[in-house]
Amino acid sequence: MVISTWQIGLEIQCQTLRAVAVKRQRQGWQLRQWWLIPLPENTFREGVVQAPENLIKALAQWRRELPLRHQLRVAFPTRRTLQRPVPTPDNRLCEPARESYLAAAAAGQLQMLPAQLSWDYTAMPQDMAQIRIIAARHSEVQQLLTNLAGQRLFPVSLTPGASVLPALGRLCSPDRPRLLVHREQDHWLWAKPGEEPDWGWVDVRQARTFSDLCLQLAVEPQEVAFSSALAEPLPQGALPLDAWRALARLQPPLPPHGGSFTVAIGLAIGWVNR
Repeated sequence: MVISTWQIGLEIQCQTLRAVAVKRQRQGWQLRQWWLIPLPENTFREGVVQAPENLIKALAQWRRELPLRHQLRVAFPTRRTLQRPVPTPDNRLCEPARESYLAAAAAGQLQMLPAQLSWDYTAMPQDMAQIRIIAARHSEVQQLLTNLAGQRLFPVSLTPGASVLPALGRLCSPDRPRLLVHREQDHWLWAKPGEEPDWGWVDVRQARTFSDLCLQLAVEPQEVAFSSALAEPLPQGALPLDAWRALARLQPPLPPHGGSFTVAIGLAIGWVNR
């Protein structure tokens, strides 16, 4: 007998815990379950946990509903990450020396000690002379992992939420948007799809409306595929970005507002670009 494993994407936002579980079947991805668990308003501040007891309580409630066999991918707050280009190390370096070089280069760029950083890197196809470093404060990464581990939750990956968006561009076919945007209450996630994906975030105080965001990112509304965690209409001219289209079989009841799960679905099915 084959026992299938649930693949679960978990996104923790300032006021909600959002998760989606899917299972791979012959005809495609099948939705198994979704969760939307509220968090008290004081749980996070600027993406940093301020009241861990609130988060732990919500995670404990959620953990009781999960099957024994599951694979978990978790979104790390994009606003708490930094990206910097650094010169590509010499290919003749062995792996430990290569990693030491990259850690030192990242720390120098961010004016921090290497021990203060958790980091990863990815190639920059448009400039092979450079590598892109993606970094976060080690203390914040460890705090999240500790809270998860306390509830027997051990993610196979921890990745910035915006890094999910580039691969979701394929859902917009036959349209080919230049930019993918996901709206949250206090910030925007954006990404460029294609062979050279890029991604980031913008504080809502810097771009209060969709039009403001388009101006800041130098795109026209009709070049943008849009999803939102808020109950709001599609901006005029924008294309819809519906992550639920990635699932071949849905299982009612479905959430009243599906846009809240864009990042969680992308994580669950493993569509992540670093």
